[in-house]
Amino acid sequence: MRIGAKQKPFYRVVAVDERSKRSGAYIELLGTYNPLTTPKEIKLKQDRIDHWVKQGAQLSTGFLRIIGKAPQRLPRKPKKEKQATGNSEQVKPEEAKPEEKVEEAVVEEVKPEVVEEKKDEGSA
Repeated sequence: MRIGAKQKPFYRVVAVDERSKRSGAYIELLGTYNPLTTPKEIKLKQDRIDHWVKQGAQLSTGFLRIIGKAPQRLPRKPKKEKQATGNSEQVKPEEAKPEEKVEEAVVEEVKPEVVEEKKDEGSA
């Protein structure tokens, strides 16, 4: 449960019904967490936490993060770059290679024909 002023967070570790709001009513206060102090101040009633876990309570990811037992988060996806100059810079290398081969083949076919026509015009 987050309490405290803007830009100055302070947390209460509480047993709460999953249907209630984040900062709503809670069943029991189990401890506090202050991330602004150095080192971070964590006060927990471990016997009461164990009691609630035995009753079927599920530990939240926020609580697991506080005690250092949270699973590792997946890395974020890289942000997409804005298309300011067009598609020419953002062509994938796999797509660019086949297109280049096609263009080269077309250029090779056209050049001999053009050269032959110039020879015919020059001899006539």
